[in-house]
Formats: sequence, structure tokens, C-alpha cells
Amino acid sequence: MKTGKIILAMSVFAVLWAIVPAMADDKKNSNVGLKLNLGLGSQDVPSSLDLENGGAASLSLGYGVSQSVTLWLGMNGSNHIHELDKDRESKIVGVELGAQYKFRRHEKFRPYGKLNLGTYFFGTEDGTGRVLNGGGVAWALGAEYRLTSFFSVGAEFYWKDFDYTKQSFEGTDGDYTDLPDPITGNTKGIMINFTLH
Repeated sequence: MKTGKIILAMSVFAVLWAIVPAMADDKKNSNVGLKLNLGLGSQDVPSSLDLENGGAASLSLGYGVSQSVTLWLGMNGSNHIHELDKDRESKIVGVELGAQYKFRRHEKFRPYGKLNLGTYFFGTEDGTGRVLNGGGVAWALGAEYRLTSFFSVGAEFYWKDFDYTKQSFEGTDGDYTDLPDPITGNTKGIMINFTLH
């Protein structure tokens, strides 16, 4: 009888010894709560726009609603030099709302997928003050590594599938008119992310 109690006590101790550090690690690497993300990278635009690849940046505020899911609201932008006129530059600015799903929820290294809905603006410094606007979907595949309980770094590849459907000119008080034919605005790129949890 004593041997059975000793074996039971040792089994309970072994299980607790295995569970307690894992629970502490779960809390340390928790995905739940407020987060701030800064991204730096590059973005490629359709060849029909005659623009070079440009530097890109993003700033996003997120909230982890569970260990797997984070909701994000962010702004992003990129600058692109014209291939035919190196003195001209175009800017693309976007506002996106979306969700991120993380795999390996409690590990330090976490791959993820993202899906966003966004609206995008395209403007060129050419004296016309023309701005294009459109909307669409963005998705990304990436991974992050948790360096500390409050800071992680990561990288992602992203694709944005959208068309510009409206245009505005300087002096029209920001009023947009519909384009007769949508202009493809699809972009793709890579972003290095720095996240505070």
C-alpha cells in the first residue's frame, strides 16, 4: 500500500514538475493583449505603372484576442521612383484592417498567416495633384521570434490584390470621380517586423 502511495505521489510530482514551467512559459509568451508593430521593407508594383521597387514602412496597432488570433489596424506606405523620369516620385499609402493567425501558439518561434481588407491611395508628384483610390484584399505569410516577453522580430512576404477605381485632382476638395476603367494596383513585397507586446 505504501509503495502505491509513493508511486502515486511521485507521478503527481512528475506531472506538476512538467506542467508548471510550461504554464509559466505560456504566460511569458502569451499572444493575448495589446501590441504595436513597426515594419520596414520593400514593395514591388505592377510593371504597367513604370515604377521601380520602393522602400516600404508600416505602423500597426493590434490586440491579441486569443493565443492564436490577433486583430490589426494599420497604415502603410511606399515611395517609388519613375523608371522613365528619375526626378518624379509616386507614393502608395494604405489603411488596412485584418486578422492574423499564429501557429505554435506558445513557442518562441511562431509562423503565421494574415488576411486584411484595405483602402489604398496612389499619388504622383507631377504637378497635376492627381490621386487614385481603390480597395481590395491583402494577405501575408510570415514568422516571428519572441526575443523577450515584450519584444519580437519577424519577417513576412505579402501580396495585395486591389484596383484603383476612383480619382481626384487638386482643387476638387477631395471629391473623387469614378474611373472609366479600373487601374491595377496589385503589389507584393517583404517586411521586417518589430513588435512590442
